[in-house]
Amino acid sequence: MQRNQYKGFSKIDNLIRHTAKQYNLENAYHRHKALKAWQQLSGSFVEEAGEQTQAVDFKKGVLIIACLSKELANKLKLLAHRIISALNQVLGRQIVYAIYIQV
Repeated sequence: MQRNQYKGFSKIDNLIRHTAKQYNLENAYHRHKALKAWQQLSGSFVEEAGEQTQAVDFKKGVLIIACLSKELANKLKLLAHRIISALNQVLGRQIVYAIYIQV
């Protein structure tokens, strides 16, 4: 944990990450970050994905997405590799390994 040497404060991200690790809450922390990252990126690859999809869960590296149409689900499946890369870039590390899309 790096402290600001002048004021005695730490960045909140560092504190949250450290506390999650300390109390064995890393899975919950990664789940929260992955679900939030989907909200940020969902419309970036396919415009209607922002309105017609929702990240519903994240377990063991798999982000589960609920989708309202088969057509949109197929589009997202084709772009899955690029979406996973973008999600991990936003997250700052390799956390998402797969996307599972439920229709």
